[in-house]
Amino acid sequence: MKDEFNLEAKLYDEVWGKRDYDKDVKFLNSLFRKYNCRSILDVGCGTGNHSIRLSKLGYEVTGIDISASMLKMARKKNRTSKIRFLQSDMKKLGEVIPKGSRFDAAICLGHVLSHLMTDKDLRAFLSGLHKILKEKSIFVFSAKNAKRINERYLNVLRLDHMINKEKLRLALFSYNSRDMQDTNTLMWRPIYILKENGKMDLQIREHKLRWFEFLPLKKIVEKSGFDVLTIHSGPEKEKFRENEHDDMWFVTRVR
Repeated sequence: MKDEFNLEAKLYDEVWGKRDYDKDVKFLNSLFRKYNCRSILDVGCGTGNHSIRLSKLGYEVTGIDISASMLKMARKKNRTSKIRFLQSDMKKLGEVIPKGSRFDAAICLGHVLSHLMTDKDLRAFLSGLHKILKEKSIFVFSAKNAKRINERYLNVLRLDHMINKEKLRLALFSYNSRDMQDTNTLMWRPIYILKENGKMDLQIREHKLRWFEFLPLKKIVEKSGFDVLTIHSGPEKEKFRENEHDDMWFVTRVR
């Protein structure tokens, strides 16, 4: 299977490195200590930024990602902690998780949920996850709030660039939903111009991302066997308000 995230894996920490992963993990750690969680499943772990930090705090971590390139980077970074990294489509967790393995908690953060393009895909993921979590386990996930995203970012272009001795990168992020039937489905188009070993290389990627309407998402989560405990606007623990916040952080519990 072609790894469509091969290039992104190489540049992932440079593009998203400004994110405060320590703040995320501080929030998660407070929850996991409250609910006595030890074994953690990181769904869509990418290059391991959350997994590695949680492992260093003493948690038993398993990281799942569909991209072999992302996992290769995660293993390379993971030199001091023991983490089990597995490759899998998030809708097929049962195919790679060892039989009998059950987790105290799971996380799914960043844009990971946005790759589930249909409600059918979302239900398949939640159903599979529910089966490998212990009773009363905690599931923390983030999702983008469609109401705010569609109001603020329709047809927005953001231009980033980085220059150093080894490479030049020009990344153009285009969010556009007007040419699609579903306004909650947007296109992410990064354009990379790389300079390595004296050669220029143009790379263009295109990914579909999905934003979520708050109430329908909450209803699907609850019907999938999870009780919603709290909903925050992020790791700052501020209560989520649909008309004000771009991000939804759900703290749920298996029933």
